[in-house]
Amino acid sequence: MKKALLIIACMLMTACVENLIHISVLPDGKFSIKYNSIGDKIDLENKDFVHPKNTESIKWATTMTSLDDKDRLSKNLNWEKETISTEPINQKLSFADSQSLIYSIDIDKKEYFFWNTYSFKSNVNSLAINKKYPSVIEYLDIEADSLSWIVPAKKHIITKSLEDYDKKAQVNSIFKERINNQINSYFSYAKERDLIDKFDINSSIILKDALKPISKNLPRNFFKDMEIFVDKYESEFLKNTALMNDYFQFNINLPGIVRSNNAQSISDGLLVWSFDFDSIARDEFKMYANSIRINKFRIQLLLGLIIVGFLGILWNKKINKK
Repeated sequence: MKKALLIIACMLMTACVENLIHISVLPDGKFSIKYNSIGDKIDLENKDFVHPKNTESIKWATTMTSLDDKDRLSKNLNWEKETISTEPINQKLSFADSQSLIYSIDIDKKEYFFWNTYSFKSNVNSLAINKKYPSVIEYLDIEADSLSWIVPAKKHIITKSLEDYDKKAQVNSIFKERINNQINSYFSYAKERDLIDKFDINSSIILKDALKPISKNLPRNFFKDMEIFVDKYESEFLKNTALMNDYFQFNINLPGIVRSNNAQSISDGLLVWSFDFDSIARDEFKMYANSIRINKFRIQLLLGLIIVGFLGILWNKKINKK
């Protein structure tokens, strides 16, 4: 499977990117985050996984540094992008841009008299590759033809775009069936004739080519109107293919003693989770951990009061005996 991913990476001509997200939770329940991404400069600047940007409530500081500034041949291949929260954060973070990896980070603190509890939850949304592009999963599992998955992926983009267009334009049912038949015939013909490589282009171009025989009968500005919908799904497709080359690692430090968690490793209180494309292609990736921080001073104070009270009772009994 990893070999298959490597072939795709070469085919897409993009480099692997390692993304490290480190979260430090403070005793008051607030937390700081640092993002470190290392890889090709172009891939660090695209949208498949974006570092957080400033909002009204949260400010971030971002830097880009070349790790091979003396090597001109590899000046774009080995860069580090670092983003740090400038102040402690006290709210749930949700990253829901459909063109990027969708995930959330939620830190919660509950206060009790003798202890405080802390919880961390983070859900990384599934890319649902098996539902959208089933041949991608087939390709990954059995190492099929390196381009075979592009056909169903592009057909999905065009089909979904036509559905969205129909909702807006209310296309005649007979004419809609004619368009769908033309699309199906085009894809079937290309697959049978082993013309798969012609699909490694923008879906708008494929749509124009597929509907060329009936282009004179299409509604006015059809292709221009369709571009809006096609570009939306094409962006999602590009995000998914770009994420094939990304690796992620979440680290978190929680106050107190770590209790229940599903971390892949724990070392000196540092919880670690790692995942890649294969981990989120079909399912969401869930992370959670809980910790407890005992208030030793209050417990010692209580014990002290109990001891003083017990000694007081003994003293009163001794005086009463006299």
